[in-house]
Amino acid sequence: MSKLSVKKPFTVLVGVVLVLVLGVVAFTRMTTDLLPNMDLPYMIVYTTDPGAAPETVETAVSKPLEAALGSTTGIKQINSVSSENVSTVVLEF
Repeated sequence: MSKLSVKKPFTVLVGVVLVLVLGVVAFTRMTTDLLPNMDLPYMIVYTTDPGAAPETVETAVSKPLEAALGSTTGIKQINSVSSENVSTVVLEF
């Protein structure tokens, strides 16, 4: 490879320029969609309360969250799971 590039530098230069031009053309024609349109009918609220028992998490975290989030329009169903240190509230729209 090094012998070729020393003996025929113009050929190597044309090859590099060709690769660069094709790369620029491909990049300008590429469409990116970083945030596609998604219509998911669920929202999940995940909260933690370190050191709390499941009953405490339910009364201190899950129930108030259900009450506050229940006033949101378009909700079909609210489910919550309270476990040790963690509360998960799932809203279905």
